[in-house]
Amino acid sequence: MKSKTTFMGAKMKDLQKSSKKQKSLGKRKKTYALLIYGGGGHGRSMIDAVRVLGKYEIVGIVDDGLAPGSEVMGVPVLGDVHILSELFSKGVHSAINAVGGIGDVERRIKVFESLQREGFDFPTIIHPSAIVEPSAQLSFGVQILPHAYVGTQAQIGFGVIVNNGAIVSHDCVIEDYASLAPGAMLAGEAKVGRAVQVGMGATINLRLTIGERAWIGNSAVVKRDVPAGTVVHAGTIWPLPG
Repeated sequence: MKSKTTFMGAKMKDLQKSSKKQKSLGKRKKTYALLIYGGGGHGRSMIDAVRVLGKYEIVGIVDDGLAPGSEVMGVPVLGDVHILSELFSKGVHSAINAVGGIGDVERRIKVFESLQREGFDFPTIIHPSAIVEPSAQLSFGVQILPHAYVGTQAQIGFGVIVNNGAIVSHDCVIEDYASLAPGAMLAGEAKVGRAVQVGMGATINLRLTIGERAWIGNSAVVKRDVPAGTVVHAGTIWPLPG
């Protein structure tokens, strides 16, 4: 897996702007224009995360199910997927994919593909209350939400969500598009495959491998490797007895 440590896409230097609020300050700071794709629950979480960072100006929301002209937390809904080309041509070159991973990973991947076709880049968002060790490697598009922890020499792939209070211990590898729900815990050297979904409060034991597109239910305890595509039901211990 190729990993890159990044906090802003390479093209974002061309999008520097000063918001009205910042212009009112004695010391002017730079902000970076971006859109948020998805105005649901995860989208609202990302709006809060972006605002608290103070590095970005949210120009609007793109959502395939919300009416253009409506608002989400004061951010205007600009349209659906068909508006992406127009936004890019107007100089908005960075985007956050705020379609939540749990339960709809295929749609999340399709949103990334739509954004990539238009040329958007993907800043990595790390909430200030999260802890990411300096030796961890984060790819583009990673989202680290409040009170999460990413440990020593962990490798986090493209578009991964590490949700509120999730723990990624030392030397873990999380591959592209995977999602850890709030409170999920990975012990050291665990490997989570591409597009895996790990539910709330689930526990993955030391040095285990979770195969591609597996689903680990809420509060499940995983004690052995999980094959690709397997569903581990909520509240169970893997492997099942018998």
